[in-house]
Amino acid sequence: MQVIIVGAGISGLACYLFLRKHLPSALPSGVELHITIVESHAVTKRKQRSDGAVDEAAGQVANTIGAALGLAPNGLSVLRDLDETVFAKIANSGYPVSHFELKNARGYSLARIGATNHEDPELHTVLISRQRLWDCLRDHVPDDAILERKIVSEVSYTDDHSPVVNFADGSSSLKADIIIGADGAKSVIKRTVTGNGKVDAYPAVFDGMVGVGGFIPSSFLSENEPRGRMTVTFGAHGFFGYGASTVASQSNHFAECTAPMGEEATWWSTYETEDLPDTRNFDKEDIQRQLKERHAGWKDPVVRKIVDAAVTDSVYPTWIMPDLPTWHARGLVLIGDAAHAMQPSSGQGASQGLEDAQILSMLLAHYVERHFSQSVTKHLPSSRNAPATIADAVDRASMKYCELRKPRVKLIVDRAKQMGDTKRQKGLVEEWFTYSILWIIGEQQHDPKSRKRFFVNKKEYG
Repeated sequence: MQVIIVGAGISGLACYLFLRKHLPSALPSGVELHITIVESHAVTKRKQRSDGAVDEAAGQVANTIGAALGLAPNGLSVLRDLDETVFAKIANSGYPVSHFELKNARGYSLARIGATNHEDPELHTVLISRQRLWDCLRDHVPDDAILERKIVSEVSYTDDHSPVVNFADGSSSLKADIIIGADGAKSVIKRTVTGNGKVDAYPAVFDGMVGVGGFIPSSFLSENEPRGRMTVTFGAHGFFGYGASTVASQSNHFAECTAPMGEEATWWSTYETEDLPDTRNFDKEDIQRQLKERHAGWKDPVVRKIVDAAVTDSVYPTWIMPDLPTWHARGLVLIGDAAHAMQPSSGQGASQGLEDAQILSMLLAHYVERHFSQSVTKHLPSSRNAPATIADAVDRASMKYCELRKPRVKLIVDRAKQMGDTKRQKGLVEEWFTYSILWIIGEQQHDPKSRKRFFVNKKEYG
């Protein structure tokens, strides 16, 4: 069986690992499984030089996708299902967050929102650098499984309706039983899933919000910084968040308890603009000047300290995927941002990509196994309506995947839009109205059902 994953980001790597876990047992003896990840960048494993310095030529994909992210309890639960070793490495590489402290720019506390699932086992959110998360996944994917520096130009079909990826450099195309599009908000695979393959019928939209951020010594935080806290501050001219992103050495918390912070912390700021910035060519000094202007007069001394010392090397425009009519076509399926790029305020971008990878892989294994077993048990009632071919098994798995995942994602996207609107520029009345909304959201978090909507894992699928 031939599987191609386009994109070696977090969703693509996780999908590879889940397929390797679930698909082999679904295949009969003599049927080999071949999974190839196609990636446009170099994705060499991050290596250490003899002097301990990081080789910056490696891991280029993760270097292009942002500074830090919050891995929610549901995402961590998916990783634990994948592999205890992978889960432990990722969880212990970040900082366990038990709660978000919401403040306004005037220094008043608005709400304290739990970041824990309150289930068994109880898991906290983990604040971790994207690079570190990507590295942990990449370490478990063999080099020969990735075809790097290959740009996919389009998808076509053979005479027998098998999907094929074609490359921009004119090299030999690759045929597969299924092509999984994990190629981000500007997905090439999506063009064929939702249209004719030539034009993107549902392009991702810049939503007018831009983020900046980076890493700082944890000494910038308060001397009495409570364990497990991440601070999020809202004002008339933007949003600012900060928190520890590593733990002290030998603090193996497994996301189940808080831990002393390590030497690294992270910060981020989001602001509204009409102009889409050029992420490769922008005026760093102007970005830093604007950062200081936006947060001038904010009462939190940590915010002021970070802003005064911050060095901005990157800007991150927010791209939002419109509600796609479908995530799959014959032999094709989308996961992660290629299917549902959402606002960072969801706190669920990476976690939803992980859920996609897990659910799709389990469904593929189920339907593929039914296909192969029906030839042996075709006289039994259980074999009725089994997929007649691998292609049929792929399509049925993809359809069920969309049926299960789309409602879940829509719930999170709608909630993220509500939160994302609180970060836009406001007049005085709008500013105080926003504070009221945030207070209400904080009060809702006391309801266990409200928390569970966002932290449940695969058990909700039955």
